[in-house]
Amino acid sequence: MPASQTKPLADTLIDTWAQQGRDGFLLSDPQTVAIETAHALDESCGVNFRFRWMPHREVRGDVKELERRGILNAQRDESKLFRDPRDPHQRHCFLCEANIRECHPMERLVPLELAGRAYFAGANFAWIEHDHYTVMSAEHTDQAYSQHALEAMAGLHARTDGRFRVLFNGPGAGASIPWHLHYQITTTPMPIEEMTVGQESAYPTAVQRFVGPERLAAAHAVIDAWLSRDRDNHSMNVLIAGPADDTTIFFFARDQRRAKATNKGLVGGFEVAGDFVLSAPSEEAAFRSATPALARDILNQVRPDGV
Repeated sequence: MPASQTKPLADTLIDTWAQQGRDGFLLSDPQTVAIETAHALDESCGVNFRFRWMPHREVRGDVKELERRGILNAQRDESKLFRDPRDPHQRHCFLCEANIRECHPMERLVPLELAGRAYFAGANFAWIEHDHYTVMSAEHTDQAYSQHALEAMAGLHARTDGRFRVLFNGPGAGASIPWHLHYQITTTPMPIEEMTVGQESAYPTAVQRFVGPERLAAAHAVIDAWLSRDRDNHSMNVLIAGPADDTTIFFFARDQRRAKATNKGLVGGFEVAGDFVLSAPSEEAAFRSATPALARDILNQVRPDGV
């Protein structure tokens, strides 16, 4: 039996991610890269917002450099790559296993079964957090919220003994590919996890917290009701975190018409959970002026009307 199958899943994921850094698959080695971090405590809600300056992530769009490093296969056969016909840019789906095998031979996929379906966990080469993986469905199916998605997230959190928090970004709420179901996971705590129960109304964007034995059913009912109000525009971010025996589900109501914010652009699950990653040259000024007011302004801009 492979060693990866004899150790806890969280250890397998952590070890594999570290090895991907040593292999050179990650854009930067997490053990040596210098990342500037600033914190901004918002006393109104008690959240210590985190801002990080990570300019190395900009390499993710440089095809020639990715090929030079071997992250992207320079000899890939473009005719083999599946492209979802709905993608206006006609990019290949970088979450389909066959495409990954052709384009990213260095990537080590960890097979998983979540809520009765097959998935793969692959280290995010343009990582935002430590032990940052994208967990993608083996089937090319839409990034649409469902009870299965929530159960898969909860199952993954439980199988890692609560060491990994799990995020879901709905379409227009940070989802990079809305045509392939996927989640983001990391061992890095999100700032909102430290928010005291009862402070949700003071948080600058819409958030609801679910705890207790009926949290999955309660969260699903509220999320489904939100989406049902406007199927064309309503979306969401979901974060599952906390100890395995005291799990918390955070639901952030989103509207695709308010997907972006000044000084940040597209706002996704990491941002609504209080973690602002800035990497583009145009974003450096925002990092240098990181304050609670800036965090509140960004999150207020993506707060849906009427919530």
